[in-house]
Amino acid sequence: MTFWIVLWKTVFIISMAGFGILSVWVTIFGAMDIKSMLSTIQETHERGDE
Repeated sequence: MTFWIVLWKTVFIISMAGFGILSVWVTIFGAMDIKSMLSTIQETHERGDE
């Protein structure tokens, strides 16, 4: 019985750690992509290209 408790605690902790890492990854690189996109839109608008 103890084996299963330890197993599922380990699976849970690894899953939560993976979720945390992916959340930080998506936040950082998503913000960089949005910043790049907005910069491109602004440059296009300033040149008058459509």
